[in-house]
Amino acid sequence: MFKIIILLLCMTLALPGSSQSASLECKYYSSYWSSLGTIYRCEVQNSVTISSPDAAQIDSVTGTHLAGYNNDNVELFYVYGIGQIHFFPRGLNKIFKNLKGIQIYSTGIKEIHQSDLKYFPNLKFLSLSANSLEILEKDLFEFNPDLEVIYSNSNKISHIDPNVFDKLTKLKTLYLRSNPCIDIYADNNSTAVQNVIKTAKKQSTNSDYLNLEQKVKNLEAESSALSSEQLKEKLEKLENEVKNSKFPNSFQSKLQGLKASQAKKAREEATTATTTTTPATTTTTESSKFKTCSALESKVDKMTENLTDLMTLATNGTDTQQCAALKDDLRNRNEDMDTKLEILDENVQNTKTAMLREIQNIKNAATIDHAGLLSSLRFRTDKIEKAIKEQDRKFDDQVRKMDKLDQKLSKIMKALNIHE
Repeated sequence: MFKIIILLLCMTLALPGSSQSASLECKYYSSYWSSLGTIYRCEVQNSVTISSPDAAQIDSVTGTHLAGYNNDNVELFYVYGIGQIHFFPRGLNKIFKNLKGIQIYSTGIKEIHQSDLKYFPNLKFLSLSANSLEILEKDLFEFNPDLEVIYSNSNKISHIDPNVFDKLTKLKTLYLRSNPCIDIYADNNSTAVQNVIKTAKKQSTNSDYLNLEQKVKNLEAESSALSSEQLKEKLEKLENEVKNSKFPNSFQSKLQGLKASQAKKAREEATTATTTTTPATTTTTESSKFKTCSALESKVDKMTENLTDLMTLATNGTDTQQCAALKDDLRNRNEDMDTKLEILDENVQNTKTAMLREIQNIKNAATIDHAGLLSSLRFRTDKIEKAIKEQDRKFDDQVRKMDKLDQKLSKIMKALNIHE
C-alpha cells in the first residue's frame, strides 16, 4: 500500500523547473547544398518557441519522408526565420543521428555551447547567422573536428575566445561579418581563413567578458559552501552585473543553473528543519511501543514454561483439591493471556496509526513544497514501511505463540474436564 502511495505522489506532484518539450514539423526533400553536395534535409515548417534552456528539448518530429527514406537519412537540419528559438534545440542527435549540417537562421539564438554541439562529431556545416549571439566561447568546437564551413554573420558578437578555431584544421569558409567586434570573412580559402582567425584573436578578446566569466566560475565553485540566502544574495548581485554589461544574454544558462542550485538548497534546508522536529515524537512513540512488545514477549515465554509444567501435572493426574486449584489458576491465566493479547494488538494498531499519521504529515507538507520533499518522502516512507512490517512480524510471532499456548491450554482444560 505504501509503495502505491509513493508511486501516486511521484506521478501527481509536478516538479517546478522541470524540462519542457517541443515538437517540430519537417518538410523532407533532397537538394544540393553548398559544401555538402546533394543531401536529404529536414526543413522546419512550424513556428517553435524555445525561450529558455528548460524548454529546449525536442521530443518529436512529424512529417512525411520520401519513399525509402527515414530519420537516419537526414543530413541537414534547416530552420529559416521561423519561431523564436533562443536556445539550441536539444535532442536533435537522438532523432537525426547522422547530421552533417545545421542551419538555424534568424530565430534569435542567444547562446551556443560545447554541450550543444558535442553530439554531432560529423558536422561539416554550421550556420547561425542573423541571431543574437554575443560570444564564441572557449572550446566551442572541441568535438566537431570536421567542420569546414561556419557562418556567424549579423550577430552581436563582442568576444571570441582565442582558441575557439584552433582544432578546426579542415575549416575553409568562415564568415564573421556585421558583428560589433569584427566584420570579416573568408570563403572557400583555407589560407584566408587563418588570416580571419588571426584578426579575430586581435580584435575580439574582451576583458569585461573574461572578468564576468571568472566571477560566474567563482560563484559556481563556492556555491556548495554557501547557505541558500548567501547564494541568493551573491547571485542577484552577479545577475545585475551581467544585465548591465555588454553580454546580457551570454550567461543565461549558467545563471539559471545557479538559480536552480539556490532553490534546491533552500528546499533542502527547509526539509532538514522539518525532519529534525516532526519525526522526533513518532520515533519516541515507536520506541516505547517496541519496549512494550518486548515486555509482553518475555511474559508470553514465561507463561509457556508454566503451561508446560501444568501439562505434565494434568497428564499425570492429581487429587481433587489440586484439580480445583489448578482449574482456577488456568482460568486466571487464560484471562490474563487474552488481556495481554488485546494490549499487544492495541499497541500495534496505535503504532500503525502514528506511522500513518506521519505519512500524512509528509503528504501535507509535500503539497506546500513537494519538489524538495520528494527525496525525503521516499526515504522516510520506506523507513516507516519497514518499521510497520517489523511491527507486524512481531505481532504475528506473538499470535503464533498465543495460538500454541491456547492449544496447550485447551488440552489441559479438556484433560481436567474444565469448560470455558
